[in-house]
Amino acid sequence: MNRELALSELTPAYAEALRLRDQGVDHNAIAARLDLPVEAVPNLLELAQAKLDTLLAMPVEEAD
Repeated sequence: MNRELALSELTPAYAEALRLRDQGVDHNAIAARLDLPVEAVPNLLELAQAKLDTLLAMPVEEAD
């Protein structure tokens, strides 16, 4: 599974947080964008990355 497809499988908040991080957006801006306390951002990113890693590690189903 490619990264964009895997991101599309995540909840919108997880996907957006990871995309913002990938763009170099800081935790304060991510918190503001997602309407979260800034203290929640590191845990959110950690969970989102773990879920993304799980999806990326899944074998790709072959088309018939």
